[in-house]
Amino acid sequence: MKYNIDYILTGLAVAAIGGGALALSAHSSTTASSVATQFTANDTAVFDRNFEIADRNCDVGYAAQKLCFERTALEDRIEVGEMFPETMYPLALEWRANLALERKAENLKTVRIGQSIILMERDTRMVVDKMDLSGQRHADADTTAAG
Repeated sequence: MKYNIDYILTGLAVAAIGGGALALSAHSSTTASSVATQFTANDTAVFDRNFEIADRNCDVGYAAQKLCFERTALEDRIEVGEMFPETMYPLALEWRANLALERKAENLKTVRIGQSIILMERDTRMVVDKMDLSGQRHADADTTAAG
């Protein structure tokens, strides 16, 4: 039995296309358990507290990337269940910090205002969740829980 080179090349091409299609479908399919719609305790643990950057203390931030988050009065205007204020531009969370967070649903955008991380719907700007990273507020919460 003699194999023709055309049959061999055609077989390899079909195998490559089939393998690529399987790999693409496996990569693009998501399960409900791997996509979050709110912040978790693991998300809170991503950020560092009380560390030094350039000879000054930083209450909260991302030490590995030398990011220090400063408190601002604007973050107090943002409430879960309400629209993100029209007068504020929702800047995305710094990408290196965002990579460390658990994966969120595609229709949600993660933004940072001061020491708060906000999860909002991309289309409607509705605030779905808010995570306050303030070191002092976490200390107060721990003291209240222990007391």
